[in-house]
Amino acid sequence: MTKQARSEHTRRLLLEAAAELLHRDGYAATSMVGIAQAAGVTKGGLYFHFSSKDEICDEVQAAATAVLEEHVSRQSAGPRSALPRLADLSRALMRWLDKDPKVGASFRMAREMGSVDERFVVFSRAWLAQVHEYVAEALAGGELGADVPIETAELLVVVTCVGLESVVSSRIVVPDSDLAATLGKLWRLLELSRHPAAARTART
Repeated sequence: MTKQARSEHTRRLLLEAAAELLHRDGYAATSMVGIAQAAGVTKGGLYFHFSSKDEICDEVQAAATAVLEEHVSRQSAGPRSALPRLADLSRALMRWLDKDPKVGASFRMAREMGSVDERFVVFSRAWLAQVHEYVAEALAGGELGADVPIETAELLVVVTCVGLESVVSSRIVVPDSDLAATLGKLWRLLELSRHPAAARTART
């Protein structure tokens, strides 16, 4: 392994360790020493790559944002309309929160530290911007009822996804709860908004 390859490998180990700790323990409980130990890297090696914990947090969010951008790019390659892409995005978020510590850490940092410093909401705002774009496209394309305010539709998606992230991370619900089914109910509500007759039948 070349010197550059070793350096890149070490940096990747540090980012992965930081994401795991930030996701599991939160910002306040995560230390530079803890990150170095979890990565199996010396403290000097850690500071060679990152000058502070906040710098590592920035890199974790950048990596999470790259996951989001890659997903959106793949969606854009197909002919699908906005509402199915929005549904896919929310389901993808649930998968990431379960399987990708970078995304989980980014959401947790936003929840715990976003009111302190805007640097901790970079990923969350990127995700919110994508939700807004899909909702706007869905309304413009007639995929949602014309009487559905964009702010209401957007808030419904955001509150549902953020709420699910919160209850899972706080262990209010058991880990094997069917979050996909919960999201399915959300999309059913949005679908009924397109078909008032179906909505009236569902209420009877």
